[in-house]
Amino acid sequence: MTDILDSPPPAPSAPELTDDPSASELPESRSGPIIRGVLLLGGLVVLALFAGAWALVIVGALIVSIFLHEAGHFLAAKQAGMKVTEYFLGFGPKIVSFRRGETEYGIKAIPAGAYVRIIGMNDLEEVDPADEGRTYREKGYWARLRVVLAGPAMNFLIAFVLLLAVLVAYGQQAPGKWTVSDVGNGTAAAAAGLKTGDRILSVDGQTTSSFEKLGDAVHGRADQPVEIVIERDGQTQTVTATLGSALTDSAAKLVSPLEVGDRIMVVDGTPVSTYDDARRLLSTAAAGTVPVEFERGDSRYRTDVTTPVALPADGVRGFLGITPAIPRERVGPAAAVVGAGSDFKDLAVLSVQGFGQLFSPSGLSHYAKTVFTTAPNGATAQQRSTQAEQKAGITPIDTGTPSTLATVDPANQDRFVSIVGIVGIGSQLGKEGLLAVLLLIATVNFFLGLINLVPLPPFDGGHAAIATYEAIRGRITKRPYRADMAKLMPVAYFVFGLLVFVGLSSVYLDVVDPVKINP
Repeated sequence: MTDILDSPPPAPSAPELTDDPSASELPESRSGPIIRGVLLLGGLVVLALFAGAWALVIVGALIVSIFLHEAGHFLAAKQAGMKVTEYFLGFGPKIVSFRRGETEYGIKAIPAGAYVRIIGMNDLEEVDPADEGRTYREKGYWARLRVVLAGPAMNFLIAFVLLLAVLVAYGQQAPGKWTVSDVGNGTAAAAAGLKTGDRILSVDGQTTSSFEKLGDAVHGRADQPVEIVIERDGQTQTVTATLGSALTDSAAKLVSPLEVGDRIMVVDGTPVSTYDDARRLLSTAAAGTVPVEFERGDSRYRTDVTTPVALPADGVRGFLGITPAIPRERVGPAAAVVGAGSDFKDLAVLSVQGFGQLFSPSGLSHYAKTVFTTAPNGATAQQRSTQAEQKAGITPIDTGTPSTLATVDPANQDRFVSIVGIVGIGSQLGKEGLLAVLLLIATVNFFLGLINLVPLPPFDGGHAAIATYEAIRGRITKRPYRADMAKLMPVAYFVFGLLVFVGLSSVYLDVVDPVKINP
């Protein structure tokens, strides 16, 4: 949808192409769009060759999503009787266009979005007096609100439809039928002989019908022996395991740079077998720092911890050392709709939380620091991960076991991801199958809808906020009121500048330090 800043300048219609074989030479005015089209097609071919076919799928899905977002604005504007003069996919020079009625449709060279041009979006735009009655600004409040919210609503609809398609095609997760997917090296589960495919039925008599209930069963039993009833190959058997211990948030904060879930193994050269051992050694250590070895995932690290430090008695939880595999079951249409609604709600909660975290003062500060401290150095993903660990004061210890964290750079956590990053993530998820890609596209669409609801120009939510303010002000004064857009331009420019910074910087980060998905 055209906003106060992104309305492209008027341009002449692209010349129509001809299939006349008698044309021996193609004039420059005609060859320009063809050349741009060939370059665009060539770029897509190069993308497929170097990034893989899934990258092309993700790009196509994003283009369709943005196209449908603008289709929401377009259809709502047409229904409200507004005049729409342009509907283009892409920005920049035209490749091809055609006119139907009063609207010009077409494709432009830069596939970075789409737009529709609705006349009279604000009081600064000059419009032919004959068309004034069909401008956005002259329509009623509810008509304008429907037009500006139709785009985000389309993104939300796409997300819901994709979630529904996943449930229809792949079924719904069945948490009650979960099994063991992986067993961590050197963990209590490995010592007890648990294997991939085992189904854990209970821990010390407490049923574990879901993986969450397993967590509840082991949470308060750190460093304690427990009896685990499992089902293996249709047979039930009981094994005994002495649970490990993993730090909770309250303890991890006191022994930074350790994190939640880490397991302390050695303090100042002394092996520790229980959390109480670690507490005693850290609390009685001399003032200064002591070396601490700990495990995170399947890897072991060494760092220095400031001492003495008094860890809380409840700063630990039980740790078994497995990851779950949760199967999917086919569901009927009614159950699929209900399930999609539940998944949509969960996606909304996670997206709002992530949005709030990213745009909080601490989130923006962390992002700015990441942008200005990340430099292209040609390092591999594993080398970048090691460099980030060393910056945090963590040194990997070679234990002969592969690290599940080798491809995860902590600097990539909780940061903005550009279209380049989304394509990269989608290419990685494509190796897991179409299911993961569909869920990614659903998530991206929901976030696109959410960010467009920000009540600041030039977002759709900014237009909605202005229309609402005008309606309230008009009701109070008993006469039509129009906001002075000249006074809002500084806000719009600031927001636009912030968007440009975030867009360019996120592309930079996604090129020099791409996000990697854990295998």
